[in-house]
Formats: sequence, C-alpha cells, structure tokens
Amino acid sequence: MKRSLLFSVLISLILFAGCSSLSRYDDNEVAAVVKDQEITVGDLRFLYPDDKALDYLDWAIKVELVKQEVEKMNIEVTDKLNREEDDDWFGQLPPENTEDQGGKQIRKFAEAQAKKLNMKPEEFQKQYAKIINEQNAYMITYLEEKTGIENVDDEAAKDEFNEKSDALLEELVEENKDGIEVLIQ
Repeated sequence: MKRSLLFSVLISLILFAGCSSLSRYDDNEVAAVVKDQEITVGDLRFLYPDDKALDYLDWAIKVELVKQEVEKMNIEVTDKLNREEDDDWFGQLPPENTEDQGGKQIRKFAEAQAKKLNMKPEEFQKQYAKIINEQNAYMITYLEEKTGIENVDDEAAKDEFNEKSDALLEELVEENKDGIEVLIQ
C-alpha cells in the first residue's frame, strides 16, 4: 500500500513538470549538466515522447540532483527498489488484446517508444521499468529522509508529504543552481 501510494505521489510530481520537440537534436547531445553529470537528449527520448520530452527536463534535473544527494548522504536505496518479483507487472508489456485502458496506454507508449528507439516493445518496457524503479527508489529515499514522513496512508498525510516534497525539490534546485547548466530549450 505504502509503495503504491508513494509511486502515485511520484507520478503526480512528474505530471507537474512543464510541448517541445527533440526531433532537431541527436541522442548524444547534452541537454543539461547537473554538477558534472550529463543528461542527454537520448536519456529524455527514452523516457518520454519526443513532443513532450523537453517539458520533463526540469524533472530530469531534479531526479539527478536527488540521486547525487542520496549518494552524498551515503544512504542505501536497495530496500526501496522493487524486487523483480514485485515489479514484474510493470516490466511486462500488457498483451495486445488487453481490455484494460491503462494496459492499452502502456502498450501504446511502449510500442511507439520501441519503434522510435529501434527496439522490441517488450525490451523497451523492461528497460523503462528498470529506470523508473531506480528513479523512484532515489526519490522516495530522499523525500522520506528529508520530510521524515514514511507512512502516507491518509489524505492529510499525503497532502503534507506532497507539500513538503515540492518545497524540498525546489530548494534543492535553488541550492544547486550554479551547478546546473541547461544546454537546450
């Protein structure tokens, strides 16, 4: 319950991130540098549709900052990673004949991304799930550590967690603004 609620909170934060196209950039071009760590156009293209990927650059910067902060704090994220058997549903592509609307959207996204990236949809979904799982682990670890809130079971706790999380992420960006260089718009 806790993991799924935190996952939904994280997805909501992603949706708050800023429709630009990456089609004019090569995958190996650097979109941003975050304290010496590059975020490439390819990194963005893998996770998002080309017409929306630049809208998520600010979110990618926050994720990278969080990852660096968690590593600097020497906090292990292993316990926040979904075990393979727990995460199997997300790493598996829904069947073509699924009636589930969410499953249809996941499949449509995976097929479009796989085609763009010259991959099989099943291979894309597995790699995509692994990246999202890692990002979630770092983000949840950081936000729980900084907010002191680990159990988000009711609406009031969720609201408090979201409010504190938004403020912490903005503060983190502000504190590190000199170490962030955005190279594409």
